[in-house]
Amino acid sequence: MSRRAKLIALACAALVLAGSGLGWWWTAGNQARVAEILPALPDLTQAPAVLRDRVVQADARARRQIGAIKGLAELARVYHANGFLEEASRCYTGLEQLQPDEPRWLHLHATILAGYGDIEPALARWQKVRTLAPDYLAAQLRSGDSLLKANRPREAAAAYEAALKLEPNNPYALLGLARLDVEAQRWEQARPRLEKVVSQTNYTLGYDLIVSLYERLGLNQRATEIRSMAKASGAYRDPVDPWLDALIDDCLEPYRLSLAAGTIARNGDQATARRLLERAVEVAPEDVSVIFQLATLLVAQGDQAGAFWHLRRCTELAPYFSDGWAHLSALQAALGDTAASERTLAEGLRRCPQSPGLHLQYARNLQRAGNLGEAVAEFQNSIRLRPNEPDAFLELGELYLRQGRTSEGLAEMERALVAEPGNPTALGLLAMNAIMGGNEDEARRRLAAARIQPRIPREQMQQLTGAFHKKFGHAP
Repeated sequence: MSRRAKLIALACAALVLAGSGLGWWWTAGNQARVAEILPALPDLTQAPAVLRDRVVQADARARRQIGAIKGLAELARVYHANGFLEEASRCYTGLEQLQPDEPRWLHLHATILAGYGDIEPALARWQKVRTLAPDYLAAQLRSGDSLLKANRPREAAAAYEAALKLEPNNPYALLGLARLDVEAQRWEQARPRLEKVVSQTNYTLGYDLIVSLYERLGLNQRATEIRSMAKASGAYRDPVDPWLDALIDDCLEPYRLSLAAGTIARNGDQATARRLLERAVEVAPEDVSVIFQLATLLVAQGDQAGAFWHLRRCTELAPYFSDGWAHLSALQAALGDTAASERTLAEGLRRCPQSPGLHLQYARNLQRAGNLGEAVAEFQNSIRLRPNEPDAFLELGELYLRQGRTSEGLAEMERALVAEPGNPTALGLLAMNAIMGGNEDEARRRLAAARIQPRIPREQMQQLTGAFHKKFGHAP
């Protein structure tokens, strides 16, 4: 080798060594910074074993010389997904310093802060997210909601408008703008926005607000029509947020998995709900609440064999859990095994003699078998044990009416309304009885109550008002 070639080789070797030294210095520096950031391990004594192991392993990976930042990111997700929010927040703070151009950490951290009511630091982070990831819709919507709560209407409107540029007619952005209009008493400006929201979401968003708006505008008939045809969801549903929603993949806490599965199932994704509940059962194989939830989902999906196995497991693990016996008996009856259904129900009543649900089911069985006297007694037992729910009152009342015991049947319907004011079945029957009986004042009063009950279908209201018109010769 020539002298020149030797010099080139030595120079290359020196560069490799220098690069290696620089890489080692960079890795060691990251490890030291991550070690300063890491929170102390939380109390995991009550956590499932698999969750304890996952936290300890992620913490250990974050302390390694190689991959410390990756380990810190994993630990942040695990903490956040399983409800250790203070620890997750500390991890996100470190990730924001180590990876300042990564918007995901800022967004996830902001959701925690906003949940605690720390609106200003959350908004500061969402402002950075909107700069780093201007096309991430969820950040625009969440920042708009927080700005609205912070009473910064102009900035909130700008965030919602930015969301509409990303997704024209987004119902959450339109709802946010409509809320701003309502707060500013811009009724006519709010109206088309809200009408578009309820149309797009079938009244799962904006229901209460549009009813109030119509009443404010003097459109009382329109407000009444919406109440009669639409059913309020009862709960606000957050918009899709892929970065936040993805945390469920790191969740190993049965209760959180159960809540998420319930929400997801109500939104129509039963396959994902099933996957989450199966994970919850795997994590906590003796947790009767998640086993039972999975069983009821499997019934809804038509997986009767899977539902049977899990319901049987409920009765084995918790023999004094009456719903397990009741649902198992009902499933056996649906499968045509009447004898097994009756044995299960009898065993459930033996174990849980004070269960109103089991007595109610027994009453139904007796009624189907034609043992009406015994059925009445069991309906009354169920009522005695649970007088604040309408089902037993309604079914006993209907039995009385079919027997021609009209006054007793109507009295049970009245009791159902005490247990649940506005119960649609009781309202409809009492209204029709007043109409057929020629009691116009009573019929009008019952119809007025039925008209503002969202669970009475439009067709039933049309039938009732038609019957009123036919009987009395004019509209109610």
